Amino acid sequence: MKIKSHISRLIILLFLFFFLLQGAAASKLNQGFEALKMRDYFRSKKTFEFILKKKADPYASYGLAVIFFRNDNPYTNLDSAAKYVNLSYNLYRSTPKAKTIAEFSIDSLSILNLADSISMKMMPVVKRVNTISAYNTFLLTNPGGNKKLREAVVNLRDELEFNRVLEVNKSDSTEYFLITHPQSDFFMEASLLKDRQIFDEYTMGMRAETYRSFIKKYTKNAMVNTAYEKLFAIYKQNSDVKGLAEFVKDFPKALQAMEAWKLLFSLSVKSFSNDELTRFLEMYPDFPFRESILKELELNKLVLFPFQKEDLFGFINNQGKIIISPVYDEVTEFYEGLSVVNKNDTFFFINKQNENPFNVTYSGAYRFQNGMAPVKKNNRWHFINRQGQTISRTYDEIAELSGSAYIVRLNDKYGALDNFGQPIFEPKFERLGDFINGCAYYTENGKSGFVTKTGNVHKAEFDWVSDFDTKGMAIVKTNQKYGLINATGRRMLPAQYDKVLRGPAGIYLVVLANNYGFFSSDSCFLTPISYEYSFEKQPDYYTDGVLFKAQRKGEKALINANGTYLVPFGQYSDVNFASCGLMRVGVEAKRELKYGYINTKLNTVIPLKYAQALDFVDSTALVKYKDKTIVINTSGMELFSSDFSIDRLSARYFMVNDDTRRIIDKQGKLIFSDVVSTQRIKADLLAVILYNGEIKLLYD
Repeated sequence: MKIKSHISRLIILLFLFFFLLQGAAASKLNQGFEALKMRDYFRSKKTFEFILKKKADPYASYGLAVIFFRNDNPYTNLDSAAKYVNLSYNLYRSTPKAKTIAEFSIDSLSILNLADSISMKMMPVVKRVNTISAYNTFLLTNPGGNKKLREAVVNLRDELEFNRVLEVNKSDSTEYFLITHPQSDFFMEASLLKDRQIFDEYTMGMRAETYRSFIKKYTKNAMVNTAYEKLFAIYKQNSDVKGLAEFVKDFPKALQAMEAWKLLFSLSVKSFSNDELTRFLEMYPDFPFRESILKELELNKLVLFPFQKEDLFGFINNQGKIIISPVYDEVTEFYEGLSVVNKNDTFFFINKQNENPFNVTYSGAYRFQNGMAPVKKNNRWHFINRQGQTISRTYDEIAELSGSAYIVRLNDKYGALDNFGQPIFEPKFERLGDFINGCAYYTENGKSGFVTKTGNVHKAEFDWVSDFDTKGMAIVKTNQKYGLINATGRRMLPAQYDKVLRGPAGIYLVVLANNYGFFSSDSCFLTPISYEYSFEKQPDYYTDGVLFKAQRKGEKALINANGTYLVPFGQYSDVNFASCGLMRVGVEAKRELKYGYINTKLNTVIPLKYAQALDFVDSTALVKYKDKTIVINTSGMELFSSDFSIDRLSARYFMVNDDTRRIIDKQGKLIFSDVVSTQRIKADLLAVILYNGEIKLLYD
């Protein structure tokens, strides 16, 4: 009984001791927050630290976080504030009990609000440091901080890390980024980058075997269609029947499969005999759409040209016969066996039998290329294949193929697809121009930069960027001044000129203070900027890419690239570049200019007697002498003359605008008379419409 009595006393003493401690702790907390309320930071800090030495306490931790957060005391330290508010939150979660001590309300909401305030105060400091380490430290020390700030910090950190990945440019580095940043805003861009890197690394040898191996190993890689394209291009270039047969067998879903089948057919079938066709179909029993393709191949033998009658369009054959009546508002030439036609603002495709093979109409469409075409349906754009099936996602806009790329718009952002519809750039630019010679301009925040088809992005630092020429040069504008850059972004000519105009063969006309000179794409001035500029003249007036026209005080001269005057000032009132070995020149006589022709040695070949003259084309020129228009040859011999005006239709043919409206050749021989009009339907072909309604074709 005595033992039980002792134990009972001991338990009572322990409870009393525990309650005394609790009371002491509560008293200490009250003292600490009373001191904090009075801004006695020394005493409150000392009190809270004393409590925390005894035990982990969420309220003392909160008090220390407040002290370190405030900037009106010598203990201000945001890292410490973040540490203690995080400790307070974690301790409070384990035993949540709201308290109000000396007017300080401490609960989960007040702790989180303090954490938000601390993180917002730390953010500008971390942004100034702008390192991956600083951002990671922020995230570790502010787990309960402002959610939007944490997201912004994650994005800034990821951007730095992704830029490092771009610099390294290795697929394993990009893969590591993807594994460690699965929620990053840069995840999609990094995924595309990794796919490109794997493709480049794996297919470095650019051999058919490596492309085949890549396709089979990386079936979900975004560059698979590019691998198909490269593989098909090799087989096509080499007319490789065996390779094409393997291609259509192994890769039936490739965008190029239909084209490969067509090429395989054309390489295998020459005479179209029954025996040959039967043998082909026996060899390739999986030949798809054979009826339509055989029909199409037959139709391909039919040559049709767009033809306009009044305001409508149709097609004529190579005999000038109308095959498809002019009933359309617009037509294109036939590409891959189909033409895009427009009638009453409705677009659709027709074959050479004037049939709509898809039985579908669209509100917009462009021609087929590489077995696919962009079409607009229900105010959205997508791609279809040669069977009319949808083969892509939808876009707000798809521009016509230019520079082997489609420019697309999605959610008011612009991107680019290659000629097989695979992404070059996801839609992310404010504007994106057409790819010309491998580059395209883009705009961002009112400034312009440029991108390359290989995926490089040059920062937007210009007011304007022109297309790039075949020499890899572009004109740029900055602060109302013009200069030149190359495709790496290097300044080839500083932006300090009033105008920079592109001429032929890599020559640029540079204008400053109403004077001009010539600059070469080889990065050197060919002449000083010392000649009088005429704003109404085009660059080809000043240079043909070989010689340069100089103007000064109304006089003209010709200079070569070495700075030598071939035709000095004062010799002629007008001088032009050589054509067919002769230069057209003029001298003033009795207040009128008289024209003739000299050779490159400045010897007069054709006297200066003509009131008007044009340059030679294909050894003939049009001149006017007295009241006659004359066709002459390079010796000055008159080949044909008329009292009526004569227009050049082409290098070989002329229109005599007399009562019978005649077409003659360059020897003066009559070709057609009673001509109503002409249409150029190809670069080397004219359609001639006669009064009797006949259509004649004239090959140039």
